[in-house]
Formats: sequence, structure tokens, C-alpha cells
Amino acid sequence: MTLIRTTAVISLALLLFGCNEPGYPDNVKVKRINTESLQALLVVPNHVDEVSQTPLTTAIVLGGSEGGLAGASSTAVALAENGIAALAVGYFGVEGLPATLKQVPVEVVDAAVAFIDASPALTRNHCEQVALIGSSRGAELALLAASHNKDYGPVVAISPSSHTWGALGDSNSAAWTYQGKPVPFVPRHSNPDYMVTEFAGRDYFLQDLNHHDAEKARINAANIRGQVLLLAGTDDKLWPSAIMAETLRKSIASQGVKHRVNKQLYEGAGHVISPGLPDNLTQTTIQKGQTILLGGTPAANQLAQTEVLKTIVATLKSPVCYSSSAGFNPQKLDRLKAFLETTNTSSLVLMRGGEVVFQYGDIHHKHTIHSIRKPMLNALYGIYVDKGIIDLDVTLGELGITDLTALSDVEKSATVRQLLQSRSGIYLPSAATNQAMLDMLPERGQFKPGEKYVYNNWDFNVAGAIFEKLVGESLYTVFYREIAKPLGMQQFKGYYVHATADTEFSALQADGFYQLEADKSEFPAYHFRMSAYDMALFGQLYENYGMWNGHKILSRQWIEASTTSYSVTNRYMDFGYGMLWNVINANDKRPDKAFFHTGVGIHMLGIYPASDLVFVHRVQTEQAYTFNQQDLYKIIGSTFNALESLQQE
Repeated sequence: MTLIRTTAVISLALLLFGCNEPGYPDNVKVKRINTESLQALLVVPNHVDEVSQTPLTTAIVLGGSEGGLAGASSTAVALAENGIAALAVGYFGVEGLPATLKQVPVEVVDAAVAFIDASPALTRNHCEQVALIGSSRGAELALLAASHNKDYGPVVAISPSSHTWGALGDSNSAAWTYQGKPVPFVPRHSNPDYMVTEFAGRDYFLQDLNHHDAEKARINAANIRGQVLLLAGTDDKLWPSAIMAETLRKSIASQGVKHRVNKQLYEGAGHVISPGLPDNLTQTTIQKGQTILLGGTPAANQLAQTEVLKTIVATLKSPVCYSSSAGFNPQKLDRLKAFLETTNTSSLVLMRGGEVVFQYGDIHHKHTIHSIRKPMLNALYGIYVDKGIIDLDVTLGELGITDLTALSDVEKSATVRQLLQSRSGIYLPSAATNQAMLDMLPERGQFKPGEKYVYNNWDFNVAGAIFEKLVGESLYTVFYREIAKPLGMQQFKGYYVHATADTEFSALQADGFYQLEADKSEFPAYHFRMSAYDMALFGQLYENYGMWNGHKILSRQWIEASTTSYSVTNRYMDFGYGMLWNVINANDKRPDKAFFHTGVGIHMLGIYPASDLVFVHRVQTEQAYTFNQQDLYKIIGSTFNALESLQQE
């Protein structure tokens, strides 16, 4: 792009939201983009004013063989009404572009990315990708573009094709070009009867697909780096989109990346299932008076469009970053998945380099993380120790800390550091303490501060209260601002409540809640509710030794100090406890340390720097559940057994 064109694009971006195109709903703003390289409509939520301090994550939308911008803009409006900025891009049938779908450059989509990157008000998602949504021939283009360019993800293909087809109206010519050369397409071998009054193309497409020379036109969807979402109706009469969606899914899955692709079929729906389009488009009449059957019924299409919109919005608001070089044995991951299905595991995430290399279950479902709340507090302390606001060696007496049972002078000499190490020597009742923990508590006064490690919720709860006392804010608010938001956590927004004895945890929508048991202690337990994916991002922060996208969030010194073993917790396994982290010590058998924390013995967040691995295991414990604790050890073992770097198949 020349300097002149770049300047023009930026200038345009500064005025994106100044005026609105007529004929669109009042709850969105629409701006026509007309440049040498891009014909598009930008659609944003109505609340967006001038260039925002928080740029809008933007999706690219491609319509189908109708051409122009009408179809794509209808879907873009539906997305903007749900809080997503959308760029409806024309690729033919618009002034300045080819009149028909014939030899259209695949690179036309890249111009949309360049526009987004040059616009201060727009941005990529946290995976550094741009979502690409296409319908019908637009899905064909979306898949083609993403197979050549890692910038795209998630890729949503609605009524998709697994192959590239010929030009519209000229089946002997290429519809697409790439780098100036025609993209191979499926030759026409069938002999459609265009004289019939009602024409259904599905069977003819199937005939051509089944011909041996169709293989050269197969879209290499396995090259796509991001998520792939394949959506099709079972009654598509225009072409066999449901069958082609399955072909795409198998192609991607065959490369050992099954977790990245999701296929959803909508029973009884036809070809037109894109959000925002009329649901009564079960057929259409062309100029010659012939009726082209599209399939479905208005009711089935409407239901499909509603569900498609929900699925797209959820996927775009919670994109998952994936790696194509996982370093895991695919067959062994398959066996791990099969075992997980027998265990009542609700979700599992394996992350390397900030990208998911394996997932199981709903990794975006938010529920209680139990004792893994302690590493979350560790991060908060690390930030404010580095800022000089918190002194770890200040005593409880100096802070004026007391409880329902007054602290002795010896107990008051305990430091904040000793609370974080669970070595305070204070053995008093506390909130969120189970019977097993009570049974392990020594007699009060048996040990002085610093003398003995005892896993003790009194220490942890008071450490949370002290943090809030010294910082002057709720730890949930600070966690969102200092950690969740910079890391791009998807579900955690810092919303918290105060729970009572009658609170049904499973009904909570909060990200955190204080659990006060007033008959035991003045200090509540601070609980976090997080998704497996957000927990994995948190773990990756520690794997990165506190760095995120080139910015320091935690100091390496703090992480090293926190994951240094100050107490022996398991001599046989050579485990210890640091500051709010369990430590797997380095020894003759393992040259590098690792660290982790569990919750009720079955939730786990593990960081293994030597393997560049973050491990998150979850069980839905906010409802009745069963889980054999021994199975967690088997899952961990199977994970490391699947690492190619450790052991070959």
C-alpha cells in the first residue's frame, strides 16, 4: 500500500462513525468504505462514538453468489446488534469490482485486514487474528483465504463448500485466482436439466464431486490456523452443504487438529441460514422465470438463523488461540480424550505458547475454582509488592489484624510473607474450611510463626483481606484491571457478590464471591469463578515469567520467589510449598521445577516450564458430581505420555 493510500485509509478511519448510511436500524451505525482496494460497509454498535480508546474487535463478512453487499451487510447488522463490529466486504457485483463471480482474486479479503489494521477504532482479536464469516460461495472464499493466510480466525463457513467451483454462469472458467493464477475448480461432468420449472442443484453438485478429477479442487482447510466453524442445513437443495461440511471436518481432523473444528447441522433448514436474511427464502426465481430451490421451511430456517447467530456471537466473543505445531502425538491425544469421557471431567485445556493445543469439554464455562483462588491472589500481591505498596515483612500487629478470637502477641508477630507461605502459626477457625483441614490443624500456640507449614485457610483468607486493606479496592476489581483485561480473559469481568449460607453457588453469575462464616471468623473466603480457558491464560502468564505481549505484568523475580519451595509437603515426590503455589522441585530425575495448585483435589492448574505446557483440569463441582481423584493423576500421566518431545509412539 502506498503512503497516499495508507493516509487516506487512516483519515477515513478517523471519520468512520461520523455519519450513518440510510436504510439501516437505529441501533447500529453503518459507513460505506470505498477505496481503490476495498468496497465494503462497516457496521458497528450504535453506542460507538468517535475513535474509541478501546478498539472494536472486527469480523469480516462475505455474502454468497448474489454478489454485491446486501447479503453480507444484513449479517453484519445482526452481528453489530450483538456488540460485534463487522465489515461486510464486496468481492463482485459492486462498482469497481468484477461484475460476475469469475476470476476474483482471493486476496480481495486481505485488503479488508489491511483496512482494519490501519483503523485506530478497529482491531484484531486477542489471538491476533480477524474473524472471517462467509456464506455459500462466500464461505468458499473464506475457507480459501484462511487456508493461505494465518491472519484469519475464527473462520465461520455457513452452507459451505469443501471444494472450489467454476465461475458463476461459466463452469469452464475459474471463479477464483490466487497470486494471479486460476484456482483449480471442480469440472462439470453432470448434465443439469435447466429446462425444468423447479431446479434443485444438489444432486448435480454431488455427481461432480464424486468424479475422480474433483480432488484437485479440494480446499486445504487443514492449513487454517484458527478455529473453524461449519454450519449447514440438512435440507439444503441448492448444493450438498451438509455433506461438504463433513468432508471439511474430516479433512481438518485428519491432520490431528480435531479440537479446532466444530460442525453443526440444523434439521430441516435449507441453504439460507445466515443471520439477518429473510427466513422465507426457500426458493428464488431467476430472470428466465425458473425457480431455484433453496430448501428448508420458514420455521426451520428461522430457528437455524437464530442458533447460527448465537453460535457465531459466542465464538467471536470467546475465540480460542490454536497452534498448528502442538508437539503432541495425535493418537495418544485421542486415547486421552476417550479416557476423559469416562471420568466426569467437565473440561481440559493444554496450552503452549499462549495457544490451545488440546481441549475437551466446554472450556468457556465459568464455575468455582476452589483453592486455585490462591495463585490468583499471588499474582495480585506480586504486582503491588513490585509497586512498593505492600511490604511482605510487615506484621499482623502492625496492620491491626485481629479476629473473633483475639490474637496473642506471638501470633501478632506473624508477617504477611508467612501468611502467603502458610507458616503463620495461627490456628483459628476460618471460612471455607473443611473437616480434613480442621483435622490437620495443630493446637493453638503449638508452633511459632515461621516454624511449620500448615495448609490453613485462615492464612489465605486474611491475606486476601490485608491486600484489600492496603490497596483500597476489591481484589476482584483489581484482578480484572491488572490481569484479566490485559490477558484478554473471555469470561472474567470482575463482577462479585457477597454470599450467604443460603447462596446456591451454581446459580451465581458472578466472577467471584466472598463467603463469610460470621460464627467462625471476621474474614471471608474470596472465591473465584473462572473458565478453563481463562485459567489457562493465567497459567500462561506464569509460563511467560510475567510477560504478556511484550509488557511486564509480573516480575520474574516475584514468580521465582513465589515458586521457591519454603516447606516440604511430600518427601517421596519432592514437592514443596512456595507462596500460594505448590512446587515440584528440580532434582536428579527432573532438571527443571514446575508448579501447580489444585482445588478440592480434582481441579488443577499446572505450569511446566520445561515442557512449555500449561495444564488445566476442571470438574463441574457446582452441582452433584462424582470424580475419582486417582483419575486426575492418570490424566496428567497421559498428557505427558502424549508429548512427542518426551516419548515417541
